[in-house]
Amino acid sequence: MRCLRGVLRGVAFGVWGVFVFLFAATTFADAPRDAASDVVLKLVAEPSAFVGDANGSASAVVGWRCDEVEQSGRNVATSVRGSAVYSPENRAVELNDARFELPTPQEVKSANAWTLVAVAEVREPLSIGVLASRDAAVPLVQLDVDENDRFRFIVRDVKGATVAACVPAPYRKPVFVAAVFETLDGKSRVRLTVGKETVESDAKPLTFPVWSEKIQIGGLDFPGASFSWRGAISEVALLNGAASQAEVERLRDALTQKYALDLSPTPGPKAPDSWDVLATPRFDGTPDREVATDVCVVGAGSAGCAAAISAARAGANVVLIERQKRLGGTGTNAFVSNWEGGPGDEIARELFDRMKADGGAGVAKEFPHQIQAPTGFKMVDDAEPYENSLVRANPPEGGYRSVAFLPSAFDKAVREMLAETGRVEILDETTFFQAEKSADGTRVESVLARTLNGSVVRVKADVFIDSTGDVFLCRAVGCETFLGVDPKSRFGEIGAPDDATFETTNGSPSGTTGGAETLRLNAIARCYLVEPRDKPKREIVAPSDRTSFPQCAYVSGWLDGPRTVNMLTTLPGAALIELGYDEASRRSERIVRNHWSWLQSQPGFENYELVEIAPMLGIRESYRVKTRYVLVEADLAAGWNAQQHDDMIAVADHPCDIHGEGGTLSSVKTAYGVPFRCLVPEPGPQNLLVACRGAGFSKIAASSCRLQRTMIQLGNAAGLAAAWAARDGVPVDAVDVGALTEKLDVRSRYPGLR
Repeated sequence: MRCLRGVLRGVAFGVWGVFVFLFAATTFADAPRDAASDVVLKLVAEPSAFVGDANGSASAVVGWRCDEVEQSGRNVATSVRGSAVYSPENRAVELNDARFELPTPQEVKSANAWTLVAVAEVREPLSIGVLASRDAAVPLVQLDVDENDRFRFIVRDVKGATVAACVPAPYRKPVFVAAVFETLDGKSRVRLTVGKETVESDAKPLTFPVWSEKIQIGGLDFPGASFSWRGAISEVALLNGAASQAEVERLRDALTQKYALDLSPTPGPKAPDSWDVLATPRFDGTPDREVATDVCVVGAGSAGCAAAISAARAGANVVLIERQKRLGGTGTNAFVSNWEGGPGDEIARELFDRMKADGGAGVAKEFPHQIQAPTGFKMVDDAEPYENSLVRANPPEGGYRSVAFLPSAFDKAVREMLAETGRVEILDETTFFQAEKSADGTRVESVLARTLNGSVVRVKADVFIDSTGDVFLCRAVGCETFLGVDPKSRFGEIGAPDDATFETTNGSPSGTTGGAETLRLNAIARCYLVEPRDKPKREIVAPSDRTSFPQCAYVSGWLDGPRTVNMLTTLPGAALIELGYDEASRRSERIVRNHWSWLQSQPGFENYELVEIAPMLGIRESYRVKTRYVLVEADLAAGWNAQQHDDMIAVADHPCDIHGEGGTLSSVKTAYGVPFRCLVPEPGPQNLLVACRGAGFSKIAASSCRLQRTMIQLGNAAGLAAAWAARDGVPVDAVDVGALTEKLDVRSRYPGLR
């Protein structure tokens, strides 16, 4: 068995994380026949052996002894004493100045029932490989703390079948007991007890054995991946058989008493999260200013900007509320300044033309590069026409084209287009936080927003459009929303799982806490901007700030000019909900600097310097609104010509693109349409539309149509419909949809649509 091989390049975030594992061998007289009773392996640390400061600037030293354990008349471990030293400089842990190896006990390696026991002082995530056994992607046995502060136990066999349990218990130093056992039908389960919390996985058939030839404690290192664990180990034990719950409780109580542990939940005060505007205390005072208008658009992302332009050009007076300094949302503030190949409308084309005229945009295609990692490298080629970027499903020769642009260029172009209407008031750096409905609840009467200097503005409007991305306005007025995976029973999607892992109703989260994951969302990206320099500043990461990162990138921009770098997956999507926006932002910046330190050493980037990290997270998925019609997987598979809708207001042809665990990237054969009903909340106020990534899409459909030029199309339709509803004094779903689709003329945006 190999112990303490290496604390790997980590995804550990923030302050030093200390793990101490302890086990007291106990014999249970009342244990059932198949219960855990034989100690197969036990490693014990000398007491009070950990040293080192919180930043990891000093080495951590632990004295070890490996107890002799008699098993079936033979020793399976050898007595040894030594020191385990953590070195921040080379991020390695060694025992006796060498790799510490013991044979994996055959009794456990071949068994389908066994128990791991540990006690850990947990200060932060991520701590992969508290105890792990793996040689490659499969098989796997792993006890760890994941990136969302959840205690997790995973078992995976050679065929990839996985059983896992996760406990989001708020303990700083709990007792861990992880057991594997078989059910009567021959399927396997895992049970994880952390402190006073116990969670059991679903039953699945597993192929044994799952143990590899080596066991790693305090680190995980295998070809193609690296994870991190920081800390000092005191004791680890592995038992034959699955401990009964009675055994678990007795063991937990004994260890709690032995080490004077406090198993009271210790969540600590949760810091207010700046992103969660709905947590803002209710305002019942007199606002500093009141504004009345025809249409109010909340959120100036791609859809919101298009909605304001469209509504104003249709004759409506518009107030546009945006919390960021730049208009453009994810494209300008999260630096996802790249339109993937796919159809757009006349507003997108006009934006492109204006940006290109200022030297801030161009059509980009794949260029050769020498980076030895998965990398998209799309650079502007001025010879490429805009039309080549309008198809993704069946791209032109040489691959699909995209549009690269500078965030500043988009902001400038949008402001020009809005100003030229003479009908739009922009309230930028102003955050929506509250909505007020009519007495009968059928209309949104007004919204409240707070400016950068703290003053409160009330905006009254005939029609409101929610383009906030996280559908804050819809949630504020009680619209029904979805979050995470949709069960097959919800929309009948072939690609959906039988059961949902998380859902929301009327804006309030609810869901299961068992299983490996309680929430799965499309991953978060944190992008950054780099520019060439004669003497570029080198990005040097201090040992205490090193962390793991995805060694891949999607780079767009100019061959000899500015480029934006998207590492695609920076944090799991669930971090937005479970950690909060502010904490996710803090952790992601550390990952970005590690990523750039690596990329700067790659061919083609040696003369580049980090200019700016995006001020906003690139959020691909959060809450979605239940609407009059929800676009689903079947719509994407059918394509425009087979869809049975007469209210198409947008067209898209991007693959289903889910970044992170459980993701798929399945192509669509041709373009599909988005009905107007996907913009009408159901149930919801009569004067409210939703146009953003949180509109009426299933999770699967949203992963395809969330792209910026599709959002521009949604905003264009919503703005036009809102202007007409305000002009005629009718509910948003009572506008002339036939006239709307004729005016938008979506068929002209894509070849071959009937």
